[in-house]
Amino acid sequence: MELTSQINEIWPIAAYFVILVAMLIFMMVLSHFLGPKTKSRAKNTPYESGIVSVDNNKTRFGNHFFLYAIFFVIFDLETIFLFAWVIAFDDVGWLGFAEASVFILVLLVALIYLIRIGALELKHRHQPMRVQQLNFNNLNLNSNLNKKERF
Repeated sequence: MELTSQINEIWPIAAYFVILVAMLIFMMVLSHFLGPKTKSRAKNTPYESGIVSVDNNKTRFGNHFFLYAIFFVIFDLETIFLFAWVIAFDDVGWLGFAEASVFILVLLVALIYLIRIGALELKHRHQPMRVQQLNFNNLNLNSNLNKKERF
């Protein structure tokens, strides 16, 4: 008797996922057969927002963008946990307050560590590679001139 009641409760969710997968497969097959099949040089040309690139852009983006995404996820999850704690404050009492305090303390220590190692600094990271090279060459040129002036 218990198995039939569980099936009666679960079948709408299972039906939803079966219909969802069937529609996904149907749309993929339909787009494969009805989609254009042209092969031209312009099809493989990269463009940004509908505009064809004019020159070869040498700007390189490092992995710090990934780090910012991870930071966002971590602190977003922190707020979700804290909202859940606030909602259940009457049930969890002072023990829950202590656990939430430890949770916040661990995240605060992690944030201080990230600040100390410089993971949140973006001072020179967004400059194009050519600008960084020019700045480096200017530093070398200035240091060479200073050495010649000494002698």
